[in-house]
Amino acid sequence: MASSLTVEELRSRLHDFGLDTKGKKADLRLRLKKAIRNASDSPPTGVVESRDENASWEPEFDTFLVLDVEATCESTRKYRNLQHGYETGSFQYPNEIIEFPVVLLRWNAETQQLDTTGTFHSFVRPTFRPHLTRFCRDLTGVTQSQVDAAPTWPKVVQLFFQFLRTHDLVEDTSTPSTNHLHNYRLRRGVTWINHGPADLRDFVIKQCWISGHARDKDAGAPPIFLRGPLVDIRRGIASLFKWEQELKAEQNRAVTRAATPLEFGGEDGFQVISPASATVVKEDPRTTGLSPYDQSLAGLLELLNIGPFQGRQHSGLDDTRNIARLAIEAARRISLAAKGEQVLLTKNFESVDGQMEASAAVMELDKRTALTRARQMEKLVLRPNVRLDGYQKRFFWMGKCAGESPPCLPSDSIDHSPPKMSVAASVLGYAGLGFLTRCYALGLQKRNIFENLGGHAMLMSAFGALGYYVHGLEGRQLELIAHKKEQILKNRERLAGGSSPSHDDE
Repeated sequence: MASSLTVEELRSRLHDFGLDTKGKKADLRLRLKKAIRNASDSPPTGVVESRDENASWEPEFDTFLVLDVEATCESTRKYRNLQHGYETGSFQYPNEIIEFPVVLLRWNAETQQLDTTGTFHSFVRPTFRPHLTRFCRDLTGVTQSQVDAAPTWPKVVQLFFQFLRTHDLVEDTSTPSTNHLHNYRLRRGVTWINHGPADLRDFVIKQCWISGHARDKDAGAPPIFLRGPLVDIRRGIASLFKWEQELKAEQNRAVTRAATPLEFGGEDGFQVISPASATVVKEDPRTTGLSPYDQSLAGLLELLNIGPFQGRQHSGLDDTRNIARLAIEAARRISLAAKGEQVLLTKNFESVDGQMEASAAVMELDKRTALTRARQMEKLVLRPNVRLDGYQKRFFWMGKCAGESPPCLPSDSIDHSPPKMSVAASVLGYAGLGFLTRCYALGLQKRNIFENLGGHAMLMSAFGALGYYVHGLEGRQLELIAHKKEQILKNRERLAGGSSPSHDDE
């Protein structure tokens, strides 16, 4: 509708909304569309929600399965898509799940909060590449002995399915019932929560394909209950932060309009605008967006003011428990908003004088619209926001049938670095190169290669000395690399120790 209005009509409508009427037609049209959209999100004028003192917010999804898997990995991106000819990213790596932890959260109507009612945890034994690389062991903290003693993926799925049935979280979709776990889906009101969509979107699909069989009915696809619905809490909190910044900016504009009286009577008869009140604070631009660290798990904990990270980072169970803390705190804030008090997200930033400041605030809400505001927050954070209907996703290394080993991948080994040559091999190799070089030079001169054996000995000795020097140089380089790796690991341990919690769990 706004696209068909003239400039004068656009300015008239913006004036009715109490907004600025200056600018070009395209700017006026966008400003009016945004005002109409914001007005549609709030309850109509004169409509008051029926609520009493005991009215409270109830989430649409009251049960959450929090998941953060750990999988096999390497420190390099060595796999190339031979069909398309481009270097693949880290998500193309044939990861196998080695740790599968799930924390079960349920909404408690009496206490108005999410409670932890169950935990499932199991290590998984990889079958395609059974040996963990050193990078994988250092990153995840999972040892080779733990995965060697663990069940394979199909057995872990069966154990987790029994966990779901024990808590009455799945229902059979087949008619008549075949009682096959691939036909079970999550009940209504149950959803997954991940930090990012990769766990169910990529890792589970890869693992089900690697552990599948050609005779499987679903051709290596995951069971229905592992296909969603999914809440990406990282995306949800980022959307909530952006929405809160827009609310604060709109509130500041409203204060500015209220503090700026409209006066007429200037010498030329035009409007005289008084300077804005000094109490109006302009939003710092550094607080209006989230950095990559802010969207990390540790950053989100600080954003919700419940940090620091508790446990060991990149440990599957510890990551899952911290994601559950995010969900519990988000639900608590939504419940408070339904009662008329919205706690805004906290973002730390450095002020002009070098001091660290925070953008946290508490916004008092109208009791008549507080429940609507809570539902808007729930829609952003605690409702599914990722589509997982592409469960038949394929990666370039997948064979024609489920369970086939990709032929284009290098052979399995713990250490893929080339073997180091011995001193004798290096010296003899370079000496042989010197002999061949001498013979080639004599051949070009059409001379007998055996007429001057002393020249052969001298050149072979020179090349042998070069081989000895190169061997020592290579050894020093490997020692330097090993020393640098040791320093990096020590720095990681120091940082992990510095981020350990200094107080008990709340």
